[in-house]
Amino acid sequence: MLLVGHVGKLVKLAGGIMNTHSRCADCRTELFCAHAALCGADAATCRALMDAATTDACLDILDAAQLREPVMASLLTAIQLHLDRRAAGAFKVGAVLFSNRNGPLGQTKTADTLLKLWKGA
Repeated sequence: MLLVGHVGKLVKLAGGIMNTHSRCADCRTELFCAHAALCGADAATCRALMDAATTDACLDILDAAQLREPVMASLLTAIQLHLDRRAAGAFKVGAVLFSNRNGPLGQTKTADTLLKLWKGA
């Protein structure tokens, strides 16, 4: 199974939130902040992430701090971990994230494997 979706929706998977409807949970900025902190973000960057109104704003903040690549890698690793736990070995599952403004943002390792398999590579 391959999930393809907007970062504002699928970033919630990094926190183990599988029901991504906003009425159930909205921890987008908190997840960006936590993973930025894990990647070495300073307190000012973390505060700015927590105050961001959108995931595109979070991406702008990460770009300014030159942290987009490591933070996205960290988030994608966490997403894959939670997807694997949920699938419990019954099937392979991966995710591809994009932004309407920024385009493709990355994909999990299993997504890469699935895409190569489907393309016959």
